Amino acid sequence: MTSPTRVAILGAGDLGQALARYLEVIDDLELVGFLDDYCIGESRGGFEVIDGIQHAQEVHDRGQFDALVMGIGYNHLDTRKALFERFSDVGFASVVHPSAYIDPHAIIEPGAIIYPGCIIDQRARVCQNSLLNIGCVVAHDTTIGPHTFLGPGVELSGFISIGERCFIGVGTTVIDNVTIADKVQTGGGTVVISDLDPGLWVGNPARKVR
Repeated sequence: MTSPTRVAILGAGDLGQALARYLEVIDDLELVGFLDDYCIGESRGGFEVIDGIQHAQEVHDRGQFDALVMGIGYNHLDTRKALFERFSDVGFASVVHPSAYIDPHAIIEPGAIIYPGCIIDQRARVCQNSLLNIGCVVAHDTTIGPHTFLGPGVELSGFISIGERCFIGVGTTVIDNVTIADKVQTGGGTVVISDLDPGLWVGNPARKVR
């Protein structure tokens, strides 16, 4: 039997603690603790903050964990990208909750996080360091770019391309054959029926507000 991969979560805030709970039910990943610059030595959700984020490489080199999990939230998408690139040599584990359905022909890249109840259809791609919150649906041939964050209940039709560092808000619906540029945000319940350029979009149909 293969030993589980020992992981440390970057960030001990709300997102990090939620991920800690999910890791408890994923057999091939074992959480050893958090890395957070602001609460070293404290306990969060029953797990120790073993060192600061800035020391991730050194902690890894001491053999305390095998891979990282990104626990920095959607308000810091640029930071998520920077940390992912900085610690690429350490490596990031993909986290897929066992209740999610992943088609055998879908691609889940390193560092991607898939929450409970998500559906990832055939030939869909979830790129590195992206997070799909509870109950997202990603139809066939759709790509979610690197470092992008989907809120709960996002529904993506087929042949969609989403860029990097996007935040697609809770309950957003996107019709097929739409391209969403880098650094797009959508408000809750937005309905996207055409291509979006960078900025904040809200409403049905989506309109740009800034």
